[in-house]
Amino acid sequence: MGLKCIDVMVPPHKQRTIHPNDSIAAAFNTIKDSRARFLPVVDENGFYKGVFTAPTLLKLILPRAATIGMGADSTRVPMESLGFMSLSNSDFDAQLERLKDEKVSDNMSNPANIPVTAPDTPVMEGIFLVYKFKRHVILVEPETNRFVGTVSANSLLDNVLS
Repeated sequence: MGLKCIDVMVPPHKQRTIHPNDSIAAAFNTIKDSRARFLPVVDENGFYKGVFTAPTLLKLILPRAATIGMGADSTRVPMESLGFMSLSNSDFDAQLERLKDEKVSDNMSNPANIPVTAPDTPVMEGIFLVYKFKRHVILVEPETNRFVGTVSANSLLDNVLS
C-alpha cells in the first residue's frame, strides 16, 4: 500500500494554529515565536476555518496608502514612492496596537489559494499540491472538517524522499 499524506504530515502538536477570534496582535506573536509563514485557523473544537499568513500580517502593518492599487498592476504604487515612509520600533508598536481589536477571521487568506485535502490522500497528490500552490497543504477530515495536520515540502523531504 502506498504512502498517504497523513504518513508524511507535520503533526498537529508541531503545527501552530490560531483561533478565528484571536487578534492580529496575537497572530503576530504566534508567527514571531514560531517563525511560521502561516497559521491554520482552527476553532475551539478543532474545526478548520482557514489560514492566516505572514504576508497578510505584513500587509496589515503597512500603511493603507502603500497598498492602494495592489490588485491591478497598472495602478500599483512604484516602490520608489514609498521611500519617504519610515518605520521605527515605536511606529511598529503603534501599528500592532491599531490591530489589537482586528480579528484573524476577518483577515484569512482566500480559500481558493489554500490547498486542502483529506489525510488519506495519496502522497503523490500531496506532492503535486505542494508544487502547484507553492505552500503547505492543509489536511482536514472530510466528514467532520477537523484539522489533522499539514504537509510541507520539508515534511515530504523528511519522510519520503530521504
